[in-house]
Amino acid sequence: MFLAVISAFALNNWNDNRRDALAEEKVLLEINNGLKLDLVDIKANITGHKVAKDAIIYFKKILNNVPVSQDSLMEHHFYLTGDNNSVMNVSGYESLKSKGLEIIKNDSIRSQIITLYENNYVILKNYEENSIMNQSFVNYYFPIENILANSFSYDENGNLKNIQLPLKLTLKEKNLLHSYLFRMNNSRNNKLYEYRLVEKKVIKLQKQIEKELAKRW
Repeated sequence: MFLAVISAFALNNWNDNRRDALAEEKVLLEINNGLKLDLVDIKANITGHKVAKDAIIYFKKILNNVPVSQDSLMEHHFYLTGDNNSVMNVSGYESLKSKGLEIIKNDSIRSQIITLYENNYVILKNYEENSIMNQSFVNYYFPIENILANSFSYDENGNLKNIQLPLKLTLKEKNLLHSYLFRMNNSRNNKLYEYRLVEKKVIKLQKQIEKELAKRW
C-alpha cells in the first residue's frame, strides 16, 4: 500500500513537471516567434532613421549653399520629418504572465524576457510616441515648409520637382532651419541608440531561447 501511494505520488509529480515543461516550451516558442517579427520591425526602423539622417544632411547642404542633386529632393523631403513607430509583438509575454513568470526555469532567460518587455520596449515606445521632443513631423514639418515653401516648385501632379537655389532666406529663417535640423539630428541619434540597444538584446535573447529549446528537441 505504501509503495502504491509513493508510486502514485511520483507519477502525479512527473505529470505535473511534464505539463509545466510543455507549457514553458510553448511560451518560449511563442516569444521567440514574436522576437523574430520584432527584429524585422527594429531593423526597418533603424533604416528609416538612417535615411532621415541622410535627408538632414541633404538639407544642411542646401542651407549652406553646397551643390546637391535635385533628383533626390522629393525623397529627402519625404523622409526628413517622417516618424517611425515600433510595433512590438507582446502576445508571447502576455501568455507567460498569465501562466506565471516562474514557469521559465532558466533564470537568465526569465530575467532577460522581463527586462526586455517591461523596460526596454516600454522605454522605446514612450520615447517615440509620448515624448513630444521626439515627434519630428509634429514639431518640424510645418515650420520647415513655411520657410521653404517659396523656394519649392511642383509639377502638374503636385509632386515636388525642385528647389530654387541659392535659398533666399532672412537671417532668422536660416537660423531657425539650422536649429530645426540640429534638433532633428540629435533626436534621430538618440532613437538610433535606443533601437540598436534593443536590437542587441533581442538577438541575444533569441539565441538563448533557441539554445534552450534545442535541448528538448
